[in-house]
Amino acid sequence: QIAEVTARGRASNCGEHCSVLSSAMAPWRRLPSVPSALLAAPLLAACARTAVAANPTSAVLAVHRPGEIAGNYMAYFASFSKFPLPKDDLIMRVPQDELGCEEYPLDWPRPAAGGMGPAPGWISIVQRGNCTFVEKALNAQAAGAKGLIIVWADEFYVDLGAGNDTQNETGVDIFVLGVGHHLGERFRNSSVLAHESGTEPPAVSVTPYVSSLMNISELLLITLAACLVALGAFCSTADVVVSQQQQNGGSQPVRSFQAALAPHEDEILEVDQWQALSFCGVGSCFLVLLFYFMQYAIYVIIFCFCVGGASCISQFGAICLNYYFPSLRNKSMTCPMVGILSHAELIAGVPAIILVLCWLFLRNTPYGWPFQDIIGAGFLCWLQRTLRLPDMKVASILLSVMFFFDIFWVFISPLFFHESVMVRVATGGGTGESVPMLLRIPTFGDPFGGDRLLGFGDIALPGLLVSFLRRHDLMSHRSGCKGYFLPALIGYFIGLNVTIAALCIMRMGQPALLYLVPGTLGTTMVIASCRGEVGLLWHGVPVPAPGLLEESQSSDSEACRAE
Repeated sequence: QIAEVTARGRASNCGEHCSVLSSAMAPWRRLPSVPSALLAAPLLAACARTAVAANPTSAVLAVHRPGEIAGNYMAYFASFSKFPLPKDDLIMRVPQDELGCEEYPLDWPRPAAGGMGPAPGWISIVQRGNCTFVEKALNAQAAGAKGLIIVWADEFYVDLGAGNDTQNETGVDIFVLGVGHHLGERFRNSSVLAHESGTEPPAVSVTPYVSSLMNISELLLITLAACLVALGAFCSTADVVVSQQQQNGGSQPVRSFQAALAPHEDEILEVDQWQALSFCGVGSCFLVLLFYFMQYAIYVIIFCFCVGGASCISQFGAICLNYYFPSLRNKSMTCPMVGILSHAELIAGVPAIILVLCWLFLRNTPYGWPFQDIIGAGFLCWLQRTLRLPDMKVASILLSVMFFFDIFWVFISPLFFHESVMVRVATGGGTGESVPMLLRIPTFGDPFGGDRLLGFGDIALPGLLVSFLRRHDLMSHRSGCKGYFLPALIGYFIGLNVTIAALCIMRMGQPALLYLVPGTLGTTMVIASCRGEVGLLWHGVPVPAPGLLEESQSSDSEACRAE
């Protein structure tokens, strides 16, 4: 699940920019559909991220003191907010009426207990409710405030509109911002504490947030995810390639890296339809368990990630060593609970353990992300190598079930749990730790910092389908756009772009499978329907060569005449 959400510009402005991009794309419409789709996908995400500097909707709220709340925070301008913004630092104050619906006392804001008077400029912080946003802003403006911060009742984005008033008729001449409940309460508590203790009140500055058309972090995340899906598919189908090489080269054993990479029969787990259906139930139980017991379960998850990651990395390392140095295949020792280990596995285990330890000690620092992504890449490729879908029927059941699973736990679960279960679990549930089963790319050139995140499930589940389609293409002797692997991979890439666009427009966590399943499964079924091959895919039967197909059809007709 992509859990990190950042707003970029106003959705209403996106249509205007999309029309410009559509005109710019006109010369490219003569290109084949696949290249056109690849060109359109990044532009779609870029369109959703366009920020209009003349009328910004997002702000950087930079808190300079006190230290416990210092940092850059996202805030959202009301539609009737006035510009330009004050350039000097402003202090935060909480009025006696916490809702800001009553007129402020004439002597407000009072000097602090230590005798320190108010700064030249100040911001009022009020809660949402009991009166309109415009009334709150007018009361703060009448008291001399330079701006107003309205605290939402929850963490979901609220559009601060002017109601029946128009932007020019409100009479508001100050800027008005909205922030989430948790952040707003931190600001309020710090301001009240400073006033009661006579210390310096919180000081902030406000600047418009202007984003680039496409943040490089998102492009890296999308590219990395698509590459891992493709790489996992090549690992999964190495045995088919080796089998075809043996058929072409006779009975001689094939010595190639793909032969070393090919999974053994005892390593492969084939998913049936009942196991595909059980993914939803098991996953739901696991999510609810993590939601309520995250403070304990997070350390179990970290332990399993370390053990599983070290195992996958060492196995891939051993495969490489066995191929390039065959003498390292000899048995080295027997380890309790592990079994027999070769020299290659022991040697490959050393860098794997070092990699895991680096992540373990640096996981909560800005330097932990490359180690997490390397471990995640090994885990995902190993998963696609060993887990296999036998046909399109099982693939459709699995992805359809997980499609609704993702939607429920992101969008519908707040109705029962008062917040999105998926988003809370993906972000660590307030433990200070984050779930490591995520690809993690730091945000480059953004004042808010943070990371762009994509859950392993959003790579592994579509990756299983893509692996099956590559297997089917190889067995059908197809390649490129004549098969199904490449169109599904392109559909996955476009689906990720649409997911990022939806994040920016809706400003809340998105179920990535909502866009990835149509991009992969939907694309495959449409192409198969156009080719008349749905039945073959549904049962996992390779498409016969044109000559063999004609022979099969003629033999069938001759048999019918004979009868």
